[in-house]
Amino acid sequence: MSELKEFLDKLSACDCNLVVLTLISANRVYCRLFKDGQYIDRVFVNDPLIVTELYKLCGRGEEIDADGIAKLRQKFIAV
Repeated sequence: MSELKEFLDKLSACDCNLVVLTLISANRVYCRLFKDGQYIDRVFVNDPLIVTELYKLCGRGEEIDADGIAKLRQKFIAV
């Protein structure tokens, strides 16, 4: 399974409205997925394209809100 597909599947499965990023290394990010403040799941991302897009959508505190998640889905579904 491709990393992009796994990432999109996790986003869809948990219907999250917040993603919190933690940089592990220069090219590895730990993403925690939340729904209404409750931790749901997590995923590690190594793909540079995905990492770049995640950080473009980051707001305060390395968080991506529901609007950012919607933009992310739109961008990657087109890929």
